[in-house]
Amino acid sequence: MSNLNTRELSLIQTNNKKQLKDTKSVRVLIAICWLAYYSTYLGRLNYSASMNEIISTGFLTKAGAGMIGTGFFICYGFGQLISGFLGDRISSRWMTFTGVAGTALINLLMYFSQKPNTMLILWCINGLVQSLTWSPIIKILSVRLDREKCKDAIIVMSTTVAAGTLSAYIMTALVIKITGWRMVFFTSFTVISMIAILWLIGIGILEKKADQQEVEEEEMEIELIHNPRGELKDIRSAQVTEKLPIWKLAISVGLIPISLCVIIQGILKDGVTAWVPTFISEVFHLGSVTSILATTILPIINLAGVYAANYMNKKYFKNEVATSGACFTIVSLALLLLILFGRSHMIVSVLLLSLTTTGMIGVNTMFISLLPLYFSKVGKVSTITGTLNSMAYIGSSLSTYGIGVISQKYGWNLTIVVWLFLAFLGAGICLLMKNLWQSAIIYKLQDN
Repeated sequence: MSNLNTRELSLIQTNNKKQLKDTKSVRVLIAICWLAYYSTYLGRLNYSASMNEIISTGFLTKAGAGMIGTGFFICYGFGQLISGFLGDRISSRWMTFTGVAGTALINLLMYFSQKPNTMLILWCINGLVQSLTWSPIIKILSVRLDREKCKDAIIVMSTTVAAGTLSAYIMTALVIKITGWRMVFFTSFTVISMIAILWLIGIGILEKKADQQEVEEEEMEIELIHNPRGELKDIRSAQVTEKLPIWKLAISVGLIPISLCVIIQGILKDGVTAWVPTFISEVFHLGSVTSILATTILPIINLAGVYAANYMNKKYFKNEVATSGACFTIVSLALLLLILFGRSHMIVSVLLLSLTTTGMIGVNTMFISLLPLYFSKVGKVSTITGTLNSMAYIGSSLSTYGIGVISQKYGWNLTIVVWLFLAFLGAGICLLMKNLWQSAIIYKLQDN
């Protein structure tokens, strides 16, 4: 029949059986995955959006509010390391359900919490349960879709950041206007619970359909007879790569400096987003609801970051590190303009801050969404995704508390200068690492 042994043939047949083929099923899979991860933003950014209102009522101090946000990101980042490891070994369907359903439950408990310390504990647990979502979702997409469809799906998934942020801030503003900040958490609980049930049922149906798809042995034999050497070359290439320990492979392709860029991205994306309502309120002396609504401009513009970065990468750079360097450079310019002209008008400040977070969404798309797919050949998509995502939330945890402390002690001008320095640093690292990553794509990670 061919030079392939029984184990190798079985591997190819199993992978083919797992993939969804028809367009409708592919679209439904992407939609359900999108909703599941989108829902986690409703259950995390509702706190950030409510933070200024909670502080103004005296329930939390500024530093205390920042500490709760930091606790979430520390636990989320730590949890990513665990979930990335588990995602390559256990059911992605149940991992994700646990994360989404757990988020709903924690939000319900936040509604009833009466002490700041209770809030801190609950939001830390929320960070842990939410860490169970992104890595297994990426694993599901990489297993159930072919390479090109998976890349397209990942770009669509990246829009959850902007869409979730927009929804969380609008929902929070409306609920606070009508009732109060506590009802924000109950509203989130209701919506997320429904999405958790939809996930469990929907993914179960799709996985059953994918696993039941038959691959005709005759068609497989014809394909292998026509090009047996090519198929064998791919499998042997993967086996050679797998002999190299994942940590050595990660070092050899430059993931350590890339991880530093991911940390910086986390500081400038989540940190800036979390503190913009407070920044707007303090600098321009506006109320909580007005500040929250003004912040909704960020995610609207952020949607462009996903597609703009992807377009630059496909059209010009063809290198995720080089594309990220361009995004960091754009952000550096935006922050410099913010220092010079940011206080002239609220709209100017919001637009420049929007450009900052949009650039970081672009970096996030390159490093957290697309880069891990190169490790599919060694079966480490979830591990690399979880590791890089944990780095992002190390940055987020540093920023949520750190920005609160720096802005309170030294003012917003110095805070923005720190952001500018970090953006310059990110651009410099990407400039130094782009050639190494290009070599990694060509010689170590790319499928032959």
